[in-house]
Amino acid sequence: MRDITTYHYTKIYNLILNDGNNWHITSDKDNIPIIDKFAGIMNLKESQPDVFPKLLFTNKNKKDDYTEYKINHKDTEWEYYDCGVVHIWCHRIDWNVICEINDDLSDTDRYLAMWHSLQCIFRRSLQFGGIPFHTGLAEYKGQGVLFAATSGTGKSTCCRRLPSYWKVLCDDEALIVCDNKKTYSAHPFPTWSEYLNKRAENKWDVQYSVPVSAIFFLEQSEYDEVIPLSAEKASILIVSSSIQAMEKTWKRMIGEKKIVMLKNIFNNAFEMAKVIPAYRLRVSLNGRFWEEIEKIMAFMEYK
Repeated sequence: MRDITTYHYTKIYNLILNDGNNWHITSDKDNIPIIDKFAGIMNLKESQPDVFPKLLFTNKNKKDDYTEYKINHKDTEWEYYDCGVVHIWCHRIDWNVICEINDDLSDTDRYLAMWHSLQCIFRRSLQFGGIPFHTGLAEYKGQGVLFAATSGTGKSTCCRRLPSYWKVLCDDEALIVCDNKKTYSAHPFPTWSEYLNKRAENKWDVQYSVPVSAIFFLEQSEYDEVIPLSAEKASILIVSSSIQAMEKTWKRMIGEKKIVMLKNIFNNAFEMAKVIPAYRLRVSLNGRFWEEIEKIMAFMEYK
């Protein structure tokens, strides 16, 4: 396995997150168009080398046989994940990541490779007390509000229905991070289905973050209502949302690695639920559900 810490890179983009989970997004010379596109989607700026872990895109080496790594990776410093369109190698200690792709991938497969690579970034934030969320994220008066739900149950629709004085940051995935003061903030991440299904080419300011004030778990209903959740119930729902966000990695893990990641998710969800209020949000087809949320936010501000 090549030493990517000493490799000479012609272009580097920084990804800076509130929990100190900072990265260089880079590539070999043949894959610069991929990282340019990746950085454009996430609004990243070109930077100079630093000590951050590197997420490197490179072509699969057709001359080398990686079979021994696939069989014996438990005995090396690298973890290996075959994600189909991309083979991911993640260093167990320094978190450097190598994403090997074919040089003849379609545009759709290149977007899939980018999406898969983010799982390594999510896993590292889990080590810092964070949680990846399958959620919409909106900003109201400088505060972050999460709209969590399974696919097809209303996240994106709710985000579209919010009035203009709300700022929708994302509608599919967010990363909730915990800083050294044990406060939580949320970073928006791309809705990759927009690129995969060729619906739109939006961009997301991934490095932007807002403090998380509340989590709302959505339910379709005939009327709008907010129901407080206990910390215990909230932690269970947070775990479920996080596993959805980590599904691409989750399905490829076995044994001890899967147990360790699940423990991190459970522990982080438990700590988060003690701090961030959570509610069940019943949403009607034509109601003004956001007004119910604003009442809660006003009460929290008053307290």
